[in-house]
Amino acid sequence: MVCKTTPKPSVKNYSDWRVLLEETRATNRNGLPGKYDMRAYWRQLARREFGQRHQPIVAAQEFAFVLDRIGITTYPGELITGSRRLFAETVLPEGVSVEAWAAANEEQKAIGRRDFGSGWDHTLADYPTLISIGIKGYLDRIEESRKTHTTPMELSTLEGMRISIEALGRFIRRHADASGAAGDYCGRNRLEWISSNPPRTFHEAAQLVWMTHIAFVSEGRYANALGRIDQYLLPVYEADVTAGRLDRGGALAIICSLWAHVEELGEVTNICVGGLTPEGTDGTNELSYICIEATKLVQSPHTNLSARFHDGTPERFHRAAFECIKTGVGFPAIFNDHVLIPGLVGIGIPEDVARDHCMVGCIETMLAGRQQAWSDNRFNTPISMLSALRRLAKEDREPTWYRLCDIFVEELKDNLVKYAENVNARIFMRSPAKFPDPFLSALTRDCIGRAKDINDGGAEYKRFHGVCIMGLATVSDSLAAVKKLVLEEKAIALDDLLSALDRDFEGCEDIRQTLLNKAPKYGNADPYVDDIAVWVVRVTSDLCLKLHTVDGGRFVSAMAANTSNIPAGKEVGATPDGRNAGRPLSDAASPFFGRDVHGPTAFLRSVAKPDYRNVLTGTVINMKFEPEYFEGEEGAEKFSAFTHYFVENRIPELQFNFTGNKVLHEAKEHPEDFGDLVVRVSGFSAYFTRLDPAVQDDIIRRRSHKG
Repeated sequence: MVCKTTPKPSVKNYSDWRVLLEETRATNRNGLPGKYDMRAYWRQLARREFGQRHQPIVAAQEFAFVLDRIGITTYPGELITGSRRLFAETVLPEGVSVEAWAAANEEQKAIGRRDFGSGWDHTLADYPTLISIGIKGYLDRIEESRKTHTTPMELSTLEGMRISIEALGRFIRRHADASGAAGDYCGRNRLEWISSNPPRTFHEAAQLVWMTHIAFVSEGRYANALGRIDQYLLPVYEADVTAGRLDRGGALAIICSLWAHVEELGEVTNICVGGLTPEGTDGTNELSYICIEATKLVQSPHTNLSARFHDGTPERFHRAAFECIKTGVGFPAIFNDHVLIPGLVGIGIPEDVARDHCMVGCIETMLAGRQQAWSDNRFNTPISMLSALRRLAKEDREPTWYRLCDIFVEELKDNLVKYAENVNARIFMRSPAKFPDPFLSALTRDCIGRAKDINDGGAEYKRFHGVCIMGLATVSDSLAAVKKLVLEEKAIALDDLLSALDRDFEGCEDIRQTLLNKAPKYGNADPYVDDIAVWVVRVTSDLCLKLHTVDGGRFVSAMAANTSNIPAGKEVGATPDGRNAGRPLSDAASPFFGRDVHGPTAFLRSVAKPDYRNVLTGTVINMKFEPEYFEGEEGAEKFSAFTHYFVENRIPELQFNFTGNKVLHEAKEHPEDFGDLVVRVSGFSAYFTRLDPAVQDDIIRRRSHKG
């Protein structure tokens, strides 16, 4: 049974996750109530007091000062506690003037911090170990490591970890005290126990995970993940069920309450279910289904559920994914273990570790609790293609397809080297000596055992930096048009093509129409252009893997764009696929908007062609359907055929929108009537009416397959 508190008559019953969701959704919609974010102020107070100590201790004290002082929010009787609602205060604390608050913020800004580009957020803790040994277990490990690591820097690094872990314990005890003061004695007892000890129950384990997640948020980290929650919570779930302490309904209520807090947080929070275990067996279990059901019930765009599939995935899991996706929430995105795992093994990751990967942020690959934080940036591939075309035209020889390919590879290589140099400069400027990360280090294998910061060799595995290859279909369609119409059929002279591109087709509409209508387009199962996409994926991923970060990590390609295809398109002139200058590039690894005209089967045959095993960041392929396409039992069977084809043909990822264009157009015209409409964007879901109009149009432009 789930421990519940009987609320006072005047107080809402927050033990009901629906009531909690109503409250957290209102906070998400209206924003945090306060205007004074106190975190930078508390950090600067710590720096003033401890600034002469070694940097790991300074950073840890900054973390501790925040956790010891920021506002605590509890909802009486809630099954899961932890909110950032009072990280910002409506009124400054007594004795703190506006001038002092502003000055501390400016001082912190001048000092600088780690950031996404250098490895800060898009991360998660080693939750299996945290649940196994608890906070006290980490403190014991730190003390044990002190016995064999005795240099000043090693001891300072371990001391920073100790301060951080103890601060987490005090932070949890503050919540215990607040729950007790509100009359929630079950919540108080649960929190008090996990403030030091390993969780004994499923409920305590879920609570410890969420409190740790909120502690990460207190540092200003964004888009952090919960990881393979159905795997690391399974032992305590099964123990509780066996002992009669918990039934499925109770576990579902706890997970729904956790998801409700994710909604309040209001940011992409990746949650991974299903897939292979480290031993190579099917990891799908009852918690996998509970997580999918909770996602279906809560309908939050922020619970970014990622479902891993493989050849042995049960039919029930295929069906459960469909039942959730068809609600329109866009979750789960589905991932193919037989693509990513061999790729990770191919670069030296042990197979058992590769099988245990999860995703952070949108779709980004992470070796959870074993690796530095994620980072990525976009690489505007069409710019290299256009440069290659212009170089080809200037050569004093007959232009050929093979020569164009050679020049394009040279352009890609040169520009990727420049890209890597810029990333490495950013990493170097935020060295672990100046910007240590004691809290994440403590919760990452094997920083404690090595007495090293996560960014200084402490983590078991080095960082991945994702290179987001923009515009796969834009490039593939363009190269197909040049190959067919310019180099083979000679229907358009190369100089005439370049002139038309320079003029954005003004006065050259005949050329544009020829490019649009007389050349094959990716997404229609046409080998002519599909083989070009295969080549582009192989070349870009191989070039990325030859590059290393300054601290020994890997550059890995991504066929994913988030919504960056829109700003990236603004940087690119007209392209040989008939696209006008400044218009959005194709979305991630999907066909260009509306050009996949031969239906979903042809679509799948095209996207199955490239070998994505070396695209180690991950891939995004968007499919959009009118709701009637999958109606009834026949629709469910049709979707199951899709997901089986996806697994068997080693497609890396698929994500779905089941909201028809009629509804999307209505929502754009009357946003006040569609405030809770959730759609899949690209790697994440969002409330449609809160999206930028350019992103709304990007979604509407996608081909919507009809029944």
